[in-house]
Amino acid sequence: MIPTRLLFRAQPIRIALRRQFSTGPSLRNAVPPSPPVGDAAKPTSPHINIYKDFGRPFIKVFLMAVFVYQTMYWGWMKMEKDELKQEKNAVIKALEEKVAEAQAKVVAK
Repeated sequence: MIPTRLLFRAQPIRIALRRQFSTGPSLRNAVPPSPPVGDAAKPTSPHINIYKDFGRPFIKVFLMAVFVYQTMYWGWMKMEKDELKQEKNAVIKALEEKVAEAQAKVVAK
C-alpha cells in the first residue's frame, strides 16, 4: 500500500522527472547553423528543385494511381472469374440434364 504522503507529492516528482530528462539549455531560441562557405556558392539544379518542391505530391499521385489500378484490376478479375464460373455451371447443368434424359430413355426401354 502506498503511503498517502507520497500520493500528494505527485507535482514535485513530475517536475523532477522533467528536469531529469532535460537536454540542457532551451533549443527554442537557438540559432540554426550557417551553411559552409563552399556550399553557399554552389547553385542547385532546376531539376533537383522540382523534386524538392513537388516530390511528395508526385509520390502521392503515383501511389494513388497504383492503388486505383490494383483495385480496378482486382475487381475486373473477380468479375471475370464469376462470369467463367456461371458459364461452367450452365454447361454442367446442361450436361446433367442430358444425362438425366439418357437415363430416363434407358430405364424406359
